[in-house]
Amino acid sequence: MKRESHYKRISSNEQNNIRRYFNTLHIAAKFFEKYFINKVVTYCTVDSKIDIYFSSSNFMHLCGIRYKKGSSSFFEDCLNQHIVLDDIEIKNDGTTIQKLQILSSIAELIGENVYLTGAGKFLYLDFDYALKTRKQILALTLKDTKHRTVPQSLLDLKKQKTFPKGKPVVEIFSRNLKIEDETVDYLYKRECTYHK
Repeated sequence: MKRESHYKRISSNEQNNIRRYFNTLHIAAKFFEKYFINKVVTYCTVDSKIDIYFSSSNFMHLCGIRYKKGSSSFFEDCLNQHIVLDDIEIKNDGTTIQKLQILSSIAELIGENVYLTGAGKFLYLDFDYALKTRKQILALTLKDTKHRTVPQSLLDLKKQKTFPKGKPVVEIFSRNLKIEDETVDYLYKRECTYHK
């Protein structure tokens, strides 16, 4: 029995459209390499925290692309600006372009405008948590696996009114998984103003 694919080869018109996002893919890959890859990133609200584990293999899926050379090669090719257009397949449902459009806003996930939500459902996607921008630009949904929480999908929230609101993130820090020590890098910490 042949498994149904959710991806398709790209047409010549779609190739031109995808090619326009090559620089966006490069910039986003550099951002992910700097802040997320091979790290555990902790997002804290006033009353909760979540540890998220990122690897280079997550990047391809977040872009809505399947690459013939595999997910790690896709990430490396984006970093090195050597994407092979003929090796790209895009999602049948049309969401690849939506994901690439919001990819340019991915840096919004580090800083003061991030909210952490609990579990929810978005269209046909069930998630355990999500990081979202305050201004309903994008959300990174997260899924619990047996041992860790990992990225699941990148969503365009611009035309959505029903996504969970969540709570403001007050602190973001990371720990490198490749280094033995417990050094923590603070990526964001909200300044507190105390009123007497």
